[in-house]
Amino acid sequence: MNEDELEINTCELLYDPYVGAHVGVEITHKPSNITVRNIDKRTQFANKAEAIKKLKFELSTLNSR
Repeated sequence: MNEDELEINTCELLYDPYVGAHVGVEITHKPSNITVRNIDKRTQFANKAEAIKKLKFELSTLNSR
C-alpha cells in the first residue's frame, strides 16, 4: 500500500474548550475503493494511525477471499 494510492480526508467533529478540536480521519484506498473512518481518538495523528490499521485489515481480508 503506497501513499499515492490513498485519499486522506479530515473533518473537525467536536470542539472541547479544555482539549481542543477532535479531528476524524477518513481514508480511501483508490485501487479497491475501500473507505475506512476513525473518530475514536483525540488527535488527528492517532485517528490516522488507527484508520490505517483498519484499512490494512480490510485489505488483508479482501486478499484472503
